Amino acid sequence: MRSLLASLSLSLCLFATQTAAHPHVWVTGAASLHFEDTKITRVGMRWQFDAFFSQVLGADFDTNGDGSFDTAETKAMKDQVFTSLKDYGYFTHLRTEKTDGEQQFEAVENFSVDKESGELVFKFDLVLVDPVDAVSQNVGLSVFDPTIYVDLILDGDQPVTLSGADNLGCTIEYRQGDEFTNESAFFVPQEAWLSCAGNS
Repeated sequence: MRSLLASLSLSLCLFATQTAAHPHVWVTGAASLHFEDTKITRVGMRWQFDAFFSQVLGADFDTNGDGSFDTAETKAMKDQVFTSLKDYGYFTHLRTEKTDGEQQFEAVENFSVDKESGELVFKFDLVLVDPVDAVSQNVGLSVFDPTIYVDLILDGDQPVTLSGADNLGCTIEYRQGDEFTNESAFFVPQEAWLSCAGNS
C-alpha cells in the first residue's frame, strides 16, 4: 500500500508505505453527477486540501513561486500526485442498488489546480466506463480512502449536485454507509443516494 506520505517527504507520488491507520491528510469535497438523458455519464469532483498539505504541495509544485499553477505545473501535479490514485478509483465509489460491484472510471478530464484561502483545490471529472441509468435504479455515491490515510468528506450546503437532470424528479438522501474495517481501524463512510422518478 502506498500513501500520501510520499508527497510529504519526497513529492514523487501520492502513495508510500502506510505507517499508521489514521488520517494524515484532510480533504473537503463536493461532487456533481452529470446526466445525459436519464444516465449518469461522469462525476465531477472538487477536493480542497488541508492547509498543511496544501503548503507542502504548493512548495513542491509552484516552481516559479507566483502563487498559482500554470499549465506545466498543473501537469506535473497531476502526473506525480494525482494519477497514482487510479488504482484506488480516485477515492470515488459509485454503485447501484441492483449491483454489488462499483462502477469503473475510464478517464479523468478537466483536471485543474487552484488556491482558495491558501488551500489547494483539485477539480476534475471522472468519466464512467458504462453510463448508469438513474431512473431504473437508485444510485449511491461515497468518497473515502479505504486505507484511512486520507480523511475525505463531502461537505458544504450542497455536497452533491446534479447537472442535466432538471426534468427527472431526482432527490438525494444522505445517510451513513456500512462500517468499513481494515487491519487496525474502522470507519463509517457517508453516502449520498440518488432516486429519480423519470421524466416529469
